[in-house]
Amino acid sequence: MTAVPRRPWLGRPGRLRRTWARHPRVGLAVKAALAAALAWLVAGVLPLDPAQQYPYYAPLGAVIATSTTLSGSVRSSLQSVAAIALGAALALGVSAVLGDNLGTLAVVVAGGVLLAGWRRLGSSGSWTATSALFVLVLGSQDPGFVAAYTGLTALGAAIGLGVTAAFPPLPLAPAAEQLRALRDTLAGQLEDLADGLQQEHPPTEDEWRLRTHRIDPVLAQMREAVQQAAEARRGNRRARHYRDAAETQYRQARALERLSLLVEQLTQVIAETERAEFERVALGPALRPAAARTLAALAAALRSVEDAADPETLRRARACLHEFTEAVRRARATSTDDLFVAGDVVQTVRRSLDALPLREPAGQ
Repeated sequence: MTAVPRRPWLGRPGRLRRTWARHPRVGLAVKAALAAALAWLVAGVLPLDPAQQYPYYAPLGAVIATSTTLSGSVRSSLQSVAAIALGAALALGVSAVLGDNLGTLAVVVAGGVLLAGWRRLGSSGSWTATSALFVLVLGSQDPGFVAAYTGLTALGAAIGLGVTAAFPPLPLAPAAEQLRALRDTLAGQLEDLADGLQQEHPPTEDEWRLRTHRIDPVLAQMREAVQQAAEARRGNRRARHYRDAAETQYRQARALERLSLLVEQLTQVIAETERAEFERVALGPALRPAAARTLAALAAALRSVEDAADPETLRRARACLHEFTEAVRRARATSTDDLFVAGDVVQTVRRSLDALPLREPAGQ
């Protein structure tokens, strides 16, 4: 008997769950499709002529209401339905006063665009002008169109909201990916600084520029992902099961924000004062090796962070910082240089180590 070949995606629920968690857009697409299908079925059984004639507006409302978070779905539903109703009211009101002519079209479009900027409508404000045009063009030919358009869209939005509430998303995995990306970016920046200080001669201005990483875009993506995960917890029945993980992510995000500023400060200070073009540099050959070891150890401690920094790696980083601090003190005792930059590097690294999230003692 010939064995049936096993498909590669069968028997791997863990991998499928991880892929699903890391790509919330896939879940959003599935829920939008389910909500649209349900909305179409419901609209098809309504005993009303407008619903039978314009059933596709129910799936439209379902798609509009489906969001990556439950609170986002509620907000999007209310804003979209309000914008559509506002546009319909605008078209009906202007048409009743001015009649059906070119001037009416111009006034309706202008009014719809102005209302679209209303802050309470958010990103759904663009539906105001669209709805106004639909109602102006089609509503005059079919009086039932306005009721079908607004009513079925609201019905579909309610169904979309119901589907989202039944399967509430909690995008912790994308937030964890962005936290990891920011950690890697900061650690990479520190490693490049350390490598530059390990060279026989200081890098030039252009060479330092090549070693400078773009932190702000990665930081912005991390903030957005963590904010979306925090928003997804509101009204989410699954949130209590993942409260510890969500709070840990929030603490990491706060720590990484502080670290981003400190690493950028280190980069700016070192790259602007330790250059091959300068006759006298800030650290010099006596302090560069210890500074490089300290920055490399800080990078290793940062890379060790999952829920918290690895204690042993953190101890090695503090030991390297102590050696660097002692080297700065000896240099001050034997030199007339102020060594302000070296002291600034010491303090910034110390603050960076203090900003790393620590593991709580057992039992707490």
